Amino acid sequence: EVGADLVSNYIWRGQDVMAIYARRQGEKYSANSGSWAFQPSITWIAPTGGFFVNVWGSFGLEGRQDRDTDQRIQTGPGEAFVGNSNWFDPGLSAAVASAGPNSQTAPISSYASNGIAGDNIGLPGLYPEANGTRRVDELDVTIGYEMDSTVGVIEFGLIHYAYSSPLVKSDYGNLNGYYGNEAYVAFSPAFMRQLKFSYYSELTNIWQYIQLAYADTYAINDSLGIDYGLSAAYSIYNQVHGMNDITANLGVSMAMGNGTFTVSYNISYRPELKLYEWLYDADAYNNLPVAIDGGSTGFDGMVTDPSRSQGVVNDYINNTITTQIQSQTGNTNYAYTPRMKIPRYVHYVQFGYTYLFE
Repeated sequence: EVGADLVSNYIWRGQDVMAIYARRQGEKYSANSGSWAFQPSITWIAPTGGFFVNVWGSFGLEGRQDRDTDQRIQTGPGEAFVGNSNWFDPGLSAAVASAGPNSQTAPISSYASNGIAGDNIGLPGLYPEANGTRRVDELDVTIGYEMDSTVGVIEFGLIHYAYSSPLVKSDYGNLNGYYGNEAYVAFSPAFMRQLKFSYYSELTNIWQYIQLAYADTYAINDSLGIDYGLSAAYSIYNQVHGMNDITANLGVSMAMGNGTFTVSYNISYRPELKLYEWLYDADAYNNLPVAIDGGSTGFDGMVTDPSRSQGVVNDYINNTITTQIQSQTGNTNYAYTPRMKIPRYVHYVQFGYTYLFE
């Protein structure tokens, strides 16, 4: 079976994977702040039934390349602002003067932080941040087995998640580094096969996801149907746990031979915002009064607002506010960071097609 979906945003278990696009564009996080994504899949089903292998991918279609959003003179992507003492480094000036026509001479290359001759990383300049949507490209492989019995349908298997680059700044979630490995088991009772209980456990950390879902199709005729579903899930991380998401979908499907076209609207409600903090700022999970110094914790549901924290103008405004508050309060540790509430709802539209080869 092969399939292809076009989605207006990549939402996975309530997580806005494409939130990186809002940071790239310098916009607030919203219910649909991501870019369109293409999600193809192919599934091989054993002739005898039961055993299957699925390969699924997701690829952002907008804003794939990195962009310079902080507009700072830096010595590398995401580095701190370079002050005058660095910009007018006498050693650098001497190296440039002695380089002559060959820019790859040793004196110049010694300023490259990665040690590669001719690579300008390490020299003051404008560098793009790591914010292109290609950085959240994903390829997953599932190996599973499904068995229909008198008590219901039982399914179990392993999922390997491969990411194009690290997505998080901490170890609180499944998207930790370049890959993830997950085991799962699911059960649909014989008396109500539309109901499904699923349990997922990450093998490389303590992350777990437990979901109860109901999905069905109301047949209008032999080829046209209305698809609908509702699910609720609970997540467990190594420091926090709680209700992860309540997700609903409504769509239309049309069968044409071995192929099926689908269009659906999907929305997720996120009851406990602390479970999503690691996707944005990765603030520490503690109850310290860090707000005194302008800080934020993983429990307050507040994250840095990309629309008010990036660029030269925003730097000037935020530094001015910081200076004023420091002078008025005497707290020299205070640093102003414009924040916003993590969106409670995320949603997207999906257009899909699947075809079964027999």
